[in-house]
Amino acid sequence: MNISKTIKLVGVTAATLLLTSSISAKGLGTQHGAIDDQFSEKSDVIKPKYQGVILEILDAKSYTYLKIDEKTPGYDPKELKTFWIVVDKSSAKVGDYVRFQKELVTKNFKSKELSRTFDEVMFASKLEYRVSK
Repeated sequence: MNISKTIKLVGVTAATLLLTSSISAKGLGTQHGAIDDQFSEKSDVIKPKYQGVILEILDAKSYTYLKIDEKTPGYDPKELKTFWIVVDKSSAKVGDYVRFQKELVTKNFKSKELSRTFDEVMFASKLEYRVSK
């Protein structure tokens, strides 16, 4: 009987830690506007999606760096900004309207391949381009 209670307590503790970690992680990184930033019924975190127009592209061997003019709907335009993202190799073009999912944001990121340091870069996934605004 005590073992069963202990297992339930551990489960609650793990869920609490997961929730605490998720909330803490949201406080890190940038202050970009985001859509779809909510919890599902299973308490899985749905990662925020962003969108905007590509201003500049830098191709590396396996990755593409995109400078984005953010156009995420539902946010005050004063809060939206221009920032760099890194995605798997892409054929997107300057001027394409894109949508992507935030994975990680890092500051002072040094790209050895590009011989460049980015003040801030968002690693992103699920890039969709030429999407409607």
